[in-house]
Amino acid sequence: MKVHVKTFGSLTDILAKEFYITANDTTELLATLSRDHAELAQRSLLIAVNNTIIKTAVTFHENDIVALMPPYSGG
Repeated sequence: MKVHVKTFGSLTDILAKEFYITANDTTELLATLSRDHAELAQRSLLIAVNNTIIKTAVTFHENDIVALMPPYSGG
């Protein structure tokens, strides 16, 4: 599936702010990005698919929007 990826925060220093990639699910997406950008393998990421933060692997549908964010804290 072709998905639209948006990155935020310090991840924009590693990846483009927006790009398209072909992946079947979040596991494949992260494996591909980690293989191509070794510095990602050492980072924790929050992942949202279509504006919903996910905690487990999600299978993509064509044109899903995936947001990759560094962990955040707040109060």
